[in-house]
Amino acid sequence: MREKGKEKVLKRLGSDWVALLISLLLAFSVWFFHGMSLKYMVPMKFKVTINTDLEGYAGESTSDDILVIRATGTGFSITGVRRSANVARNIKLAVPGGKLHRVSGEGSLFEVYTRDLTDELYQALGAKLTINSFDTERLTFKLTPRTHKKVPVVLQQDISCKSQYMIASDIVLRPDSVAVYGDVAMLDGITQVETDKVVFNNADAPLDGKVRIKPVRGVELSASETEYHIDIVRYIELSSEVEFSLVGKPAKVNMMINPPSGTVRYRVPYALAEGASADNPPAFAVYYSDFTASRSGVVVPRLYKSPSQMISYELDPPSVECVVLELQ
Repeated sequence: MREKGKEKVLKRLGSDWVALLISLLLAFSVWFFHGMSLKYMVPMKFKVTINTDLEGYAGESTSDDILVIRATGTGFSITGVRRSANVARNIKLAVPGGKLHRVSGEGSLFEVYTRDLTDELYQALGAKLTINSFDTERLTFKLTPRTHKKVPVVLQQDISCKSQYMIASDIVLRPDSVAVYGDVAMLDGITQVETDKVVFNNADAPLDGKVRIKPVRGVELSASETEYHIDIVRYIELSSEVEFSLVGKPAKVNMMINPPSGTVRYRVPYALAEGASADNPPAFAVYYSDFTASRSGVVVPRLYKSPSQMISYELDPPSVECVVLELQ
């Protein structure tokens, strides 16, 4: 009987210890998660590597300076970023070349004010932290010069518009040119870079987007994509007879323009059709300086006045013949 009673006591004590340990574990978990959910402001140290599009220089560089910031966040977000209060974490930032400033007297040394890196830091660290201040005022970077040339970006496109819609102006690209880095022999043969083809059918509204710039074997480009804006508008076509005026003719010269007039067909946005009626047509002039520069006497009349926001025009005939009748 004593042995059985002793076993019951030990069993009860064992159960009590298990319950106590579970209670302590639960209490610690509640305390830990509560503490980690609170917000704290702490210093953070970073060893910064930048990747930049600064023309004429290698894109990547690491600063010898240590970036120190003070940031607020929960315990979870802080431990996710900061390994230790005394150890600088490596961080890479994409910094536009416009934020770098050349250090006076140092050809390849550049500096950036840390306050200008706020957006880049948020992108790298995430939105769960709030940057309160910068203990480091600026960082310096040594960039390696590279041989390069600047060439235009050409948008490859196949765009068809709905009836009475058209591309209203030149296509806008950002960037519209890129720096090409490589050996001089390779650079000599590159005059432009092209994008992937942009295809739209029956467009009736402005088109905006991004498109990849095709890589060129053996060289490096300063940008891998470009943004495009293509203005699509509804138009109305008008026509008018126009007289060709003569500009810049010396008083002693007697000149005839053949033919003296032509027909212009022009397009304007539909919404402005009333203000661009035949009462306010485009006007064209023949410039005497163009005549003297021409060997044949054939000159293309120049547009010198047009309705507001005229999209395009076609002149018939596209050129005229100028003849000097006599010299006085």
